[in-house]
Amino acid sequence: MQIWKQFSNDGIGPRCREISARDRERLFFLMHQMLKSGQPTEACVRAVARAFRSEKKEELSAALHGIAQKVAQGKPLSRASEHEYVLFTDIHRAAILAGEASNNMTQAFQLLQQLEDKKIKNQRSGMAEIITPSILFFMSCISLFNTGLNTMPTMAQMRQAQGKQMAAIPQMIMDFTASMANYWYFLLSGFIIFCVTAYSVAKSAQGRFWIDSYVLRIPGFGKYITYKTYASMLLYFPHLIASGVKPKQMIPIMEALATNAILKRRIDLFNQVITTGGQMSDAMEKAGFPMISVTPVKVSETYAGNERGINDVMIEGMNHAYSILERELNDAYTKFISVFSTIMWLLGGAVLLLEMLAIVMSQN
Repeated sequence: MQIWKQFSNDGIGPRCREISARDRERLFFLMHQMLKSGQPTEACVRAVARAFRSEKKEELSAALHGIAQKVAQGKPLSRASEHEYVLFTDIHRAAILAGEASNNMTQAFQLLQQLEDKKIKNQRSGMAEIITPSILFFMSCISLFNTGLNTMPTMAQMRQAQGKQMAAIPQMIMDFTASMANYWYFLLSGFIIFCVTAYSVAKSAQGRFWIDSYVLRIPGFGKYITYKTYASMLLYFPHLIASGVKPKQMIPIMEALATNAILKRRIDLFNQVITTGGQMSDAMEKAGFPMISVTPVKVSETYAGNERGINDVMIEGMNHAYSILERELNDAYTKFISVFSTIMWLLGGAVLLLEMLAIVMSQN
């Protein structure tokens, strides 16, 4: 159903089917600039749409004009952008919702622009380290298959004519590549069945809950998903608190940011603690926030707040908690890139050595 929605044109409005990271970063920057100049939301969206139309990006411009039309009808931007789920993801709409709650849309789009810029830089730095060894491994596998299907059988015939048997390693490579070539359609069918089954399970509520529960149990990756989700919440909490937003009002934003079904259910525990009059740190701890991020908030709760009733120390504590989680995430990402690239280099080299060894053994 999601695939059909993405490639269909219904009467609800225009659709943006794809957008590059650079265009999305520019979109957030232009929205930030327009809102900063004091323009109303509808005028800002239409101005940005005209800017992209001048660059011949008609699909993106049409999508923005459709959003502006909904804003003109009285819908908030977070609701108006729901239809353009490719242009504005759940996390983007949660940031816009946070901006609407704190009455500071300018800050919301500035944060989105900074996050998108950081995402582009991370992709650029990680891609170079991943692509090169991955290509080496892929080309090594192709070379091994070519050797096993074309070179080795010829050498086997020559050795058979000489009354000699093929060595174990060359024979193993020939058998493996021949079986893969003869039964490739079984592998393709199995892969298609797996993809269809996984897609169906992921789209059902119970299946998504089951998948998300096992994702969080994966060593390392589950912790990374948890930290990333809670870090995105801590990014917006300080701005919401500074604008006078109550913890109870943050719950819809937290639910929008929690893409994992298990983490989304933990927000109910956050709601229970806040509803019964509990402290912010207790609610965060109950919801599963890492203790390294809860401690700065717990310390700040002894401060009464300034003359406006806003706890500046808690805001500083949440900013510090976010920086801690962000540092942990960056370290984990860097470590993953290093480990993955090392493994791919080793695999590519091992396949090449195996091929060379098989050729040498088939000649002796």
